[in-house]
This record gives sequence, C-alpha cells and structure tokens, in this order.
Amino acid sequence: MIASEQVFPGVRVSGSGPAVVLLHSSLSSSRQWKQLVATLSQSCLCINIDLLGYGSAPKVSNAGNYSLNCETERVMNSVNELIADEPFHLIGHSFGGANALKISVEHPQRLLSLSLFEPVAFHLLAKGTMVREQVDMFANNVATSSNEEGARIFTNTWNKPGFFDQLPAKMQKLMALDIDKVNLDFKGLISENYTAQDTQIIQCPVNLMRGIHSPNISQTLIEILLNEIEGANLTEFDAGHMAPISHSAEVAQHISEFIDSID
Repeated sequence: MIASEQVFPGVRVSGSGPAVVLLHSSLSSSRQWKQLVATLSQSCLCINIDLLGYGSAPKVSNAGNYSLNCETERVMNSVNELIADEPFHLIGHSFGGANALKISVEHPQRLLSLSLFEPVAFHLLAKGTMVREQVDMFANNVATSSNEEGARIFTNTWNKPGFFDQLPAKMQKLMALDIDKVNLDFKGLISENYTAQDTQIIQCPVNLMRGIHSPNISQTLIEILLNEIEGANLTEFDAGHMAPISHSAEVAQHISEFIDSID
C-alpha cells in the first residue's frame, strides 16, 4: 500500500513492511509527521494517527470520564485491526510521546523500537517539586484563561514568547477552538498513575530526543527516563520542544536512520 489511505476516522496508512505507529503533539495532528512518513513509507507500513479531538479523529465523547486510556485503547484497537498481534515501531512527540510511553509500559512485548521526542508524562514529576509546580501552574493558567489566551499561553510556552501572535489569524482561531481538548490532555497527563520505575519494563531499543532550547519541564522528564530505561540513547537537537515540526527534516532523518539500524 503506497498511497496514504484513511482506513478509520483519523487513522492514515501508507507504505508496506514492518509497521510504524506515529503519535503527534497536542494542538497538532498527524500531518506533523508528513516528512517522516514520506521517508518511512518507502520501507515500512506507516500507521499515522490523529489523537482524539485533533485532525479528523472523533471528539472525546465523555469529557468527564476522559483519561489517557481513551487515547491508548483507541490507538491499540486501530493497530490491532490493521496488523493483528504483529510487533511495531512506535514514535511519539510531546502529548503523543506520553501516550506512546504508556503504550510501551502496558504492551512492551509488542514493540520493535520506541522513539520519543520529549514526552510530556507530567505525572512522573514528583508532587511538591519546583518543576511539578511549574506544570500545575501552566495547566491552571491555560484552563482559567479564555480559549484564545489559553492557546497563546500554550503555544508560547512550547515555542517562544510572542510565537502565537506571529501566526496567521486563521491558525490562531483554529488553535483557540481546540484548547478545550488541550485542557483534557492536561487532565489525562496529570492523572496517569504508572511510575517512573514501571518504564524499566521497556526492553526494546529506545531513542530519546530533546531540544537543547526546550523548557525545563520536558528536559527534566527526559532525564527521568534516561535514569530508568536501561540502554536508552539520547540525541539532542539545536532546537526547542517543537523540533519535530520546526526542524522536521533533521528529526525525520534521525528517526528513520534509527529505525533502519534495528535488525
């Protein structure tokens, strides 16, 4: 299967070969992996998934009961429908990275490899620490602001001050419309309950990535995973948290080379 095909709402498949599952960041969509998919689909079956509420994926049906289980169960159901119980490579960025990490802890036997760019698994930050207080304040500031201001706070935090106001007005409006899902993302991330030690169950090759200009929050999370996951490799980019988008060619080349290196 060479041409991209939407087989379920928000699930696009292209290429053939070993399966690769790709999960994007909050306030984004599967389109962020366009360059990486173009490379990988030459030798792999790419399963590129819009997370709930983004792209062409369904909206969250019951916000009151939302957790990361809603995301990961849908991802795994889609993957199982497409490749049954075959193993797969897993790639995630930010919110998608946190979902990928949860899948890795719950289904370690399914993974051929794991590539994570700054997964925002906020629950791994101990309560009472300065960095956890930063996360809680960040989430509260987004939740208690107007949708437009919440989108401004969110995008500026992960990019740079003033970034949101430099975007086209149409994009600003679209981001503001999605900020309610961002608040649910925060809820799911903070309420997750597996521990840092639980990530030790991951035995596949692990490719951790971060930007040297990224916020302290995501830098700290990468350090936690490096300390827990035996044999994990770290690659740093001269970029920030949104490097998979802002430096897509460089990140795509690195991930594709990592996957190609695995027997």
